[in-house]
Amino acid sequence: MSGNAARDPSGKRPPEPREMTRLETDEEIRQVLQARRARLAGKQPPAKRQPGEPPVVAEVVEIEAQPERPQNRPPMALLCVLDDGQHDGEWFRLRGDRWVIGRTEGDVHVPHDGMMSGRHAEITRQRLPGGFRWLLTDLQSTNGTFVRVGNTVLRHQNELRIGSTHYRFEAPAAPAPADMPPTPGQVTQSYHGPAVRSLVPSLVELAPGGTGQRFPLTLPEYWIGRDVRTCPIARPDDQLLSPRHARLFRDAKGLWHIENNRSLNGLWLRIDQIPLEGACQFRLGEQRFLLRVL
Repeated sequence: MSGNAARDPSGKRPPEPREMTRLETDEEIRQVLQARRARLAGKQPPAKRQPGEPPVVAEVVEIEAQPERPQNRPPMALLCVLDDGQHDGEWFRLRGDRWVIGRTEGDVHVPHDGMMSGRHAEITRQRLPGGFRWLLTDLQSTNGTFVRVGNTVLRHQNELRIGSTHYRFEAPAAPAPADMPPTPGQVTQSYHGPAVRSLVPSLVELAPGGTGQRFPLTLPEYWIGRDVRTCPIARPDDQLLSPRHARLFRDAKGLWHIENNRSLNGLWLRIDQIPLEGACQFRLGEQRFLLRVL
């Protein structure tokens, strides 16, 4: 072949082939990690070496690296306005230090929920000596901010949503000393004065028109649910309740606890402010949200 055969008809030499740069895809990385985990999971411990056999060279155990995370910039979180009755919805990426949620104001609006205040709650990112944390704060809303909890210790005036019923826990009042004389001018209780706290703890129904049924807590344990046979606090007509929805009990120190019994619709606690971790749900009015801390 002559030297001219390597040239194109114009007499120019073709360009030298360049080294290609190939981008690695997420799917390739997943496949490699899956294969590595499968290989490690299938390894068997070495058999006991018989006398006279050569020693077996130990295989190096591969320890996977930690996922890369930002070292200098603040972390992000994801906020989902959940669809009705579903576990997915509209997602927002929280990159700033403060997000306000409300019916008419803020960064996220839910204009069709009449139970939500105009500025209902806010999510803030705070820098701590060891990193960052996310806080959920109620902005003095009318109907409150509720978080979904697995269990909690109950304090006086704690409010709960269980099924479609709103409750308030009332701790017992401390008895007055027997030798304490009445305060002048306060012998007669005013009709419009504050309610007198009971000497036993109680769970009280809350309704738009005021308080409803009161359940004095005299036993060490109560179940709340739809099943009238096993639940002393039963709501058989509440379709949002599981048969045995939540357990209310007193511990050895006399503190009252409530815990969710893996119910479908959960146990909700009203808060003024609370740190948020991992993936947690909260509700403003009738709208549920999911926050996922990355």
